[in-house]
Formats: sequence, structure tokens, C-alpha cells
Amino acid sequence: MSSYLALVIGAILGSSFRYFFTLLNFNILGLPVATILVNIIGSAMAGYFFNKFNGALYIFIYIGFFGSFTTLSAFNIELFSLVSDKSFIKAFIYFSLNIFISFIFFYLFHMISLRFAN
Repeated sequence: MSSYLALVIGAILGSSFRYFFTLLNFNILGLPVATILVNIIGSAMAGYFFNKFNGALYIFIYIGFFGSFTTLSAFNIELFSLVSDKSFIKAFIYFSLNIFISFIFFYLFHMISLRFAN
């Protein structure tokens, strides 16, 4: 039961922070930047805290918070919208920033966390 409660609380917090970024409605050159920022920030934090928790705390942080904070559903909707509008270059840039940059931040912040651990 404590794992489920950890999941629910983490999901409430993660989705609340995610919604806050959506309300800011960042757009740069027609790109929906809020999702990109959320994915980069979430990836950086997930990388930083990778393998640092287990049990209910892992469920709270990784599955609940990060699972609700970063989101592929918004990514897919916004990418589909760009493709539907035939904004293929913007769609490619949007896709690249979300996937590659988010992974790079995950990796970098994981390496940073390992450096601090020593």
C-alpha cells in the first residue's frame, strides 16, 4: 500500500509541475518549448538521481513524479500537429531536441551525480 501511495503522490506532484510549465505557454519560432523544457529538466533530474533510490522512494520519484512530469503524450500530440501542418523542419527540430537533448542531459547529470558521490 505504501508503494501505491508513493506512486499517487509522486504522480500528483509531477503532473502539477508539468501543468505549470504548460500554463507558461513557451513558444520559440513556432516550437512548443514547454514540452522540450520539461523533458530536458526531467531527463537531467532522472539522470542525476539514477540508481540512488529503491522501494517506495523509487516508485515516488521515478514512476510517479518523473513519469507524470515528463510526457510522451504531449510530445506526440505536438509533433503530430507540426507534421499535420507540414512543418517538417520544425517537426524534425522538435523531435531532435526532445529525444537527443533529453538523453544527453540524462547522461550528463548521471555523470555529475557520480562525481559528487566520490
